[in-house]
This record gives sequence, C-alpha cells and structure tokens, in this order.
Amino acid sequence: EELKRDHLNAKEENHGKIVDHHRKASARIDTIYGDHKTLSNQHSDLSAKLENLVREMAQLMSEHQTAIRTSSQELHSLVRTSADETNKELTKSESKLRVEIGDVKTNVTSKVDTDISAVRKQVERVMDSSLEQFEELLGQTARRDDVVKALAAKADKSDVDDRIEALKSQAKRSLDSTTQVLATKTDHVTFEKKIGALDQGLGNQEQALQRVADLLNTHAAEMSRDVRRLDAELEARAEKIETFRRLEGCITEITEIEKEVRRKADIKDVNLLIDGKADVDEINRALLDVNGQLNLKASMADISATLHEQALLNSTLITELCLGRWIWKSLKTKAGGAVPWNIQTANSDPANLMWEKDKTYLTCVSPGLYEIQIGFFSRRKPVVKLHVNGEPVLTLSGPHSAVIHHAGGRLQSSGRYTNSNITGLTHIDFIALPSRARVSCSYQGDDDAEALIGIRKL
Repeated sequence: EELKRDHLNAKEENHGKIVDHHRKASARIDTIYGDHKTLSNQHSDLSAKLENLVREMAQLMSEHQTAIRTSSQELHSLVRTSADETNKELTKSESKLRVEIGDVKTNVTSKVDTDISAVRKQVERVMDSSLEQFEELLGQTARRDDVVKALAAKADKSDVDDRIEALKSQAKRSLDSTTQVLATKTDHVTFEKKIGALDQGLGNQEQALQRVADLLNTHAAEMSRDVRRLDAELEARAEKIETFRRLEGCITEITEIEKEVRRKADIKDVNLLIDGKADVDEINRALLDVNGQLNLKASMADISATLHEQALLNSTLITELCLGRWIWKSLKTKAGGAVPWNIQTANSDPANLMWEKDKTYLTCVSPGLYEIQIGFFSRRKPVVKLHVNGEPVLTLSGPHSAVIHHAGGRLQSSGRYTNSNITGLTHIDFIALPSRARVSCSYQGDDDAEALIGIRKL
C-alpha cells in the first residue's frame, strides 16, 4: 500500500508538471496572439490618427480661407467707407463754398451799387454847383450896360480866362477822381467771371478727388490680391511644415512599433518551445492514469456525508466549549465593593462572552443556561454576592454557611475555608440568564484578596 501510495503521488506530481507545462505553453501562445492583436490595434489607431490629421488639415485650411475672406471684406468696407466719407466732405465743402461765394457776391454787389450811387451823387453835386456858377455869371451878364459897367469894374479877359481854366481844371479833377474810384471797384461782369473760375476750380478739385479715390480703390485691390497671394503661400508652407511634422511623428511611432516587434518572440522560437512541450497523446495517457487513480478515491457523496457529520460534531463541541475565565488581581474594589475583572485568561466565544478591561461586569449576549464558577482567596472569611443586571442572585459566606439563592433555587455547599491563601471560597452553580445579561460580583473582606470567575454556556 505504501508503494502504491508513492506511485500514485509520483503520478500525480508528473501529471501536475505536464498540466503546468501545457498551461505555460498555452499562456505563451495566448501572449503571442495578444501581442499580434495589440500590433493590429496600434496599426488601426495609426490609421485613425492619419485620418484625423487629414480632417484637421482640411478644417484648418477652411478656417484660414474664411479668415482671409473676412479680412478682405473688412478692407473693402474700410476703403468704401473712406471713399464715402471723402465724397461727403467734398460735398459739404462745395456747398459751404457756394454759400460763401453767394454771400461775397451779394456783399460786393451791394457795396459796388452803394459806391456808384455815391459817386453819381457827388458828380451831380459838382455839376449842379458849376451850373449855378454859370447861371450866376450869365445873370451877371444879362444887360449890356450892366456888362459894360461890370466889365469896366471887373478884371480883364485874361483874369476871366484864368478863372474859367481854374473851374475846368477843378471839374476835370472831380471827373478824374470819380473815374479812379469807378476803376478801383469790381465790375459785375468781372465778378461773374471770377465766380465761374471758382466753380471751374471746384470742379477740377472734385475730379482730382475722384481720381484719388479711384487710385485708392486700385491700390486697395492690388493690396487685396497681394494679401491673398501671401496667404496662399503661407497656407502652402504651413501645410508642408505640418505634413512633415506629422510624417516625422508617424515615422517615430512606426520605429517604436518595429522595436516592440523585434523584442517579441519569433515564430521559430515559439515552434521550438511548443515542440519541447508534451504532445496530445502524452497528455491523454497522463489523464487516463489520473482518471484511474481518481476512480480509486472516495466519491463526492461520501465526502459530503462525512463533512456533514464532522460539522455536526464540531457544532456540538463548539457549544460545549463556549466558556471564558477572568481574574481579579488589582486587590482593589470599586464603589459598593464591586470587583473589577482585570485579566482575561480564556474566551472561546468573545462575541457572546463580552469583557472590557477593569470593568465590574461581564455581558452574556445569548440567553440560556450558564454554568458559573466563582473563587475568592483571602485570609479571613469573605462575603461575596453574585449580581445579574445589578440585582443579587447568590450570596456566598464562610464554610459552615449555606448558599442563599435569592431567587428561591436549590442550596449548594460552598466548600471548605482556611486561613491561608492556598484555598478559598469557591462555588459552582447554574443560572438561566436573559439576553445581554450583565453578571457582576461584590466583595466584603480583606483588602489583599484575589478572585476568579468562569462562565460556560450550556
């Protein structure tokens, strides 16, 4: 039987090794296929990236063309606006000049008329004064006798001639001054000619401004053509640069992929590895041996039944082993003589038997019947009371006293007491506890006493 067991163990180890080798070979093949799939995915990703690059380049070109059209439209609108503003300013200046020329013409005409009327009045006054003087002279020569008398009384002919010459010279001077005044004034016809000349000058200026506007439009059109040509050149250069950059990135990625492919295993190496592994026939033979050995083993039904019986046995043992023990070693009690349990020495079910360090009570979570073990060790007779939820249920005293069951239960001897610390007041009893019952003890006796308590769930 030992040889058979060793043989079976050796077969199981060989079968495990064969299965392990087969699993490793399958994993290696899966890895190779996964690498191939990864390379295919990377190739598809690169194709998608190239398509995205082409779409982005087309979008950039459309955006650039839109910006160029917008800038050219803005330039045309600016030129058109400047030409309109120039025409408006020329129209306003022409209207202002016409108004000013009309005002000047009116003022000059009124002034010329006023000067001419003044000169006319002055000439009439001079002529009137000359006529009056001639009439006076004629009046003085009305009768011959008077004339003779006057001639006899007056100066000679030369004096008269001199006086007449003086009058003539005076009248001539008046006419010369009048002629000079008239010559200094602006003639109406001459003024009209000047107005026409001004109109012609304004027309020439308007034509010159129109030619300037035409030149500006021509220059703007040339500038727009130059801008479009420069934009086209810039777009072509930018596209070339971007294309070169993208190609460099693609070449770099392809180089990395080639490096990764070189690092991968070759198909020859894979074939060699596969050839070195066990073939299907060997695996089938090993599996047949394993199946033969498995037929000699226990069935799952037998194993399940055995495990069920073992679980029942374990549950019974666990219920019997639900116990805990705690010690009082601090030699000091708390208020009302309550004993603090300082040390936990054993607890097989902490979820049911709950203890906290230096607390005066122990909590029993599950309701039911419990076995209580109590022991107090002191030099003189103590008095011990067992409390449940703060109420006393047992009172223990000296060796010749009985146990008092406050709930009316049975009486049990408390054992022997001596004056030494080798033995003490010990007692075992059974109590039925409710859910989450708090079990505690109160002590009256020597200060240097120690105690233990044990609780077991039945």
